[in-house]
Amino acid sequence: MLIYKCRVSGEEFISDAYKLRPVVDPETKEEIPGLLECDSMKVLKGGGEIDVGAGNAFGGGGEDEAVDDTQESVNNIIDDSVGFGYNEMPMGKKDFKDWLKEYVPKVWKLLKEDDKVEPADVKAFKAASGKFSVFLLKKFDDLQFYVGPSFSPDGAMVLSYYPEGSATPCFIYIEGGLIAEKI
Repeated sequence: MLIYKCRVSGEEFISDAYKLRPVVDPETKEEIPGLLECDSMKVLKGGGEIDVGAGNAFGGGGEDEAVDDTQESVNNIIDDSVGFGYNEMPMGKKDFKDWLKEYVPKVWKLLKEDDKVEPADVKAFKAASGKFSVFLLKKFDDLQFYVGPSFSPDGAMVLSYYPEGSATPCFIYIEGGLIAEKI
């Protein structure tokens, strides 16, 4: 399994269990270089019983059974106990532009200094940064912004949006800002 950590803060942001894929612009149907995304879902947290999907085969599950008020429906990526503990960060468009202007050069510098990163990958990040920045700014009104559990203002930010017809958000990551660590 791979855990993806923020290249700046070292916080865990996502794992390969969430099936990361390239972001595709819904208008042009082209991949946006340098960005990855994954789907999320609602899961139940808390409670003492576990439904193994066998219906009433093992008893319980009847109509007269009381609702378990100790369970809570949470997002499997945002939540701090079943996910990665993201914290929503309200952000205006100017603030987001300023963050990109600081974050992208910082990541580019860290990529250059990392001897495990090939020079071609550093060049690819630099080339992709303009394209993904334009895409994200164009999509700004549809985005929600999250930081990791430490609220590090210098580290990665996770963006989310709701695809048409979806009840749960997709999360977007700047690929160069993450380090894959095998566990």
